[in-house]
Amino acid sequence: MEDLQEQINELSAELKDHRQKLLALQEELDRLEDRKSVRHQEPPAASDSNFKLENFIGLRIIHIVGIIVLVTGLSIGVKYAIDQQLISASVRIILAYLAGIILYALSRQLKKKYQLFSAILFSGAMASLYFTTYAAFVYYGFFPFYVTFLTMTSLTIYTAFESMRYNRQEIAVFGMIGAYGIPFLISANKESADLFFSYIIIINLGIVYLSFRKKWRTMGQLALMISWTLFILWGFFRYQAKDFVTGLILIPTFYFLFAVSAMAYRLVRSQRLNAKDIQQITTNNLALYISTLVIFGYGKFGAHAASITGFVCACLLILSLLSYLFLSSESVLHQAMILQTIILFSLFIRLNWSGLMVTLLWAALAVVLFVAGVYSQRSWPRLTAIMLMSVTLGKLVIFDSSKFTTIQKIIAYLVIGVLLLVLAFLYQKLRDRLFEK
Repeated sequence: MEDLQEQINELSAELKDHRQKLLALQEELDRLEDRKSVRHQEPPAASDSNFKLENFIGLRIIHIVGIIVLVTGLSIGVKYAIDQQLISASVRIILAYLAGIILYALSRQLKKKYQLFSAILFSGAMASLYFTTYAAFVYYGFFPFYVTFLTMTSLTIYTAFESMRYNRQEIAVFGMIGAYGIPFLISANKESADLFFSYIIIINLGIVYLSFRKKWRTMGQLALMISWTLFILWGFFRYQAKDFVTGLILIPTFYFLFAVSAMAYRLVRSQRLNAKDIQQITTNNLALYISTLVIFGYGKFGAHAASITGFVCACLLILSLLSYLFLSSESVLHQAMILQTIILFSLFIRLNWSGLMVTLLWAALAVVLFVAGVYSQRSWPRLTAIMLMSVTLGKLVIFDSSKFTTIQKIIAYLVIGVLLLVLAFLYQKLRDRLFEK
């Protein structure tokens, strides 16, 4: 029995000794990690800042400036040769193509060791080949239309393909701008809106795919802005009643395409929407509203503005409910959608009624929003209600005072005054509930 007790005591002593050694080793490890973190947290020296600046200039700025200067020099040289009649038109085009091919060959040769420099040379090569083809068609008539179109389209597609291999969004943006510019550069200005926008949709499909595949959100946003701008300008200046079906098809096509582009990461990869995605969705909604006004108003807003505003407002309300049901975690998206719906509904009231009725309906809408904010314990509906009430009061004081009769002024001021006092009372009574953390 005593031997067993002695063995237990010896094991306990050894265990205590091992524990002390383990603690000593842990303390030594902690000291080493502290020294390492201190070294990493040391502020950069002035020489490091200078090195970063020099690095930026040497690896970014000089290359870009160099390619611009080179292209400018080639242009001046060609112009001098033309002015002096040293070369013929055919030789000019051949030399321009040769310069682009040389830049392209250099970019391929330097790609493995100097990828950034190679990407800049490649962009310069594509720009040279692209605009040389344009000049050969427009100024010299060397190529027929279909050859020029196929050549420029092929250069654009190849540029997009290489942008994926280089993994450089700048190259893709250059190709995208070139793709949008092709119809304007070589078109005979025919009234073929269906053909033109079909081409734009095809380009957009490729851009949306690239934007999703490479996480280049800037491309999707640029495509949205360019496409809707082209469509709205066409609606203002070229749209006719016979184009109604074309416009009716294009509006939902553009809207759905760019909505999917903004929501792609959320739907496919379950990633949360970021600020740029929300911005793209709200911009897409605004473009939908303006385009619908133009198309259904036959090229101008006209007398249908109220009904069109109400229709788009109802559409956004349905989309807001769908986003709430299927994307319940995206609270910022819900707020943005509901706010746009409220703005359109307020505008619908203004377009559909006038005078005292607008004032009363806006005040009623403010009350509904405030009550909704109280019951949902969310601040943004209550703040929206206060802003709408402020706009209503400003409208009454600035615009309506000179138009309302005495009875209308009395009713409007009494209603707004009572509502403001009720809101103030509710804030006092429910402050614990409204502002609880």
